[in-house]
Amino acid sequence: MGVLVVGVLGVMESSPHGHTPIASRWNFNEHLYPVFRDRCSSCHVEGGIAPMSLLDYRSAFPWAQSIREEVLGLRMPPWQAEDGFGDFQNGHALTATEIDMILEWSAGGYPQGPLAKTPISVTSVEDWTLGEPDLVIEVPEAFLLDADTSETVHYFVMPFGLSEERVLIGAEFKPDARAVVRGAAIFIDSTGTARALDNADTGVGFSQTDEHRFPAVPPVAIWTPGQSSILNEVGGYLVPTEADIVVRIHYKKTWITEGADFSDQSQVGLHFADGDAATIESILVSSPGVNTGDPVMFSHNFDTDMTVLALFPEVDIESSQLQVEGVTPGGDRIPMLWLREPDAGWPTRYWFNTPIALPAGSQIEVRAVLDPAAQRLEKSTLLGDDTAPIRVSVEYVRGLLTAD
Repeated sequence: MGVLVVGVLGVMESSPHGHTPIASRWNFNEHLYPVFRDRCSSCHVEGGIAPMSLLDYRSAFPWAQSIREEVLGLRMPPWQAEDGFGDFQNGHALTATEIDMILEWSAGGYPQGPLAKTPISVTSVEDWTLGEPDLVIEVPEAFLLDADTSETVHYFVMPFGLSEERVLIGAEFKPDARAVVRGAAIFIDSTGTARALDNADTGVGFSQTDEHRFPAVPPVAIWTPGQSSILNEVGGYLVPTEADIVVRIHYKKTWITEGADFSDQSQVGLHFADGDAATIESILVSSPGVNTGDPVMFSHNFDTDMTVLALFPEVDIESSQLQVEGVTPGGDRIPMLWLREPDAGWPTRYWFNTPIALPAGSQIEVRAVLDPAAQRLEKSTLLGDDTAPIRVSVEYVRGLLTAD
């Protein structure tokens, strides 16, 4: 479900039920636990990034009202795409039934249910979700997040060690220090830029500075707790033999972990295509200068047939919505992505369930609505260019592919 934002009413009385009458048809053991396990356990597990587990009743019920507020506000799980405007492989919004169960349970006395049906709580999420990787690469040396550091971003550089050029169709990140790893991005660097920055830093990996910036290209994979990894059947990213894999890890403590030391040595599992595969390319569609409070519209024309696999938006200005459509030469409009209240804190690449074929002469059209007196946000880019406040990376393969 992601990390709950806790307000003044976040923690209730220690008594499970207090004076609240039981009026819910749903109970934790039989009904809520499966939802929390399947939707929330990437964060809300013992030792996870969230400040509480939702996988046992005693840990979950004090937070019932906070859970209710986050679900009502559509902030948890942190999936921003509007349902029905684009269809995505890695979507993880709650269903209407799941929302109804959570709201009724939290308002209806949050019953535990039959003790005989108390679930065995999940305490670990150690398996590779995409299957056994072709290659596992580990951060070469443990990185220490000391007690005085609450938040930082660090880059780690490792060689792929390939004897021949390969096509990467899936990359999965496995955090080591799960309590403080807030997100990760994986890059292919064949320029030597990251290697040079690593060599210039005396410690393991490097931290980015204004003078020495990385990356120059979008990541091949993004990980945040709760988001599904994708094994791409349509195409993949070309990996030259001399390339390095660069892993950008965002570390952030909660009030539970503040003041403690952590050691992290995370891993990346890589999956390569067997034989030839289409190469995924990307193009950055960026906004012009903006006036606060006004809608912003911009587009990009494509002079070749293309099949769009995914969109990766970055919005680092206060906005109420972002909408992306494909427009064919004949004027047909294809819904692609609609975000309400874009949140730069949860970077997401939206992979389409069915790739979208756009013939030559089509446009990608972007419309954003800014907040009144909108301000730029202090967020570092994952796309290599933050000169424009709104950016959309379009991931595609050349040619018009049709679904099987």
